Amino acid sequence: MLDLTCALSGVTATEDDYADTDDYVGDHTDLPEGWTKITVTMRRGNPAWEAVQEVKELTAMQLLSQIPDESRTPDVTGAVMLQIEAQFAALEARREYERTIVDTQTLYVAPAERVEGLGAEITSLCETLGIDAAMLLPEEEVEEEAEKAEDAPSEDAGEVPEAG
Repeated sequence: MLDLTCALSGVTATEDDYADTDDYVGDHTDLPEGWTKITVTMRRGNPAWEAVQEVKELTAMQLLSQIPDESRTPDVTGAVMLQIEAQFAALEARREYERTIVDTQTLYVAPAERVEGLGAEITSLCETLGIDAAMLLPEEEVEEEAEKAEDAPSEDAGEVPEAG
């Protein structure tokens, strides 16, 4: 049993929410009925990899500065760079020094009927992300939210024409 907390409302899953999960088959058997699981995954540069690259560059500059200009041929420079690459190869091969890292965060959203106003928040989130709200809301909730949107005054409705 997961300890679920709704990211939008703060409500937590109860034992009643988990009552039927023993009968579930397939993926996500621990996700109670009506709850939504949202996973966000992002790949970004690894600061540890970037730090290693800086150290390699500083090491190269230091070693090359010790070689007189007249002796610093492309072959000598290449040999120094090869030596530096070899020194750091084992470190760079370790998983924690990969060029990029992947961050994943999982959030949960409670059923809309659990908290007053949660349906509106879910609808707003879906609109922002371009997700069909019908996937996350009961049918009657989707219809209610659509009616509220139709009845709401438009942004221009409050404007008063200037007297001329």
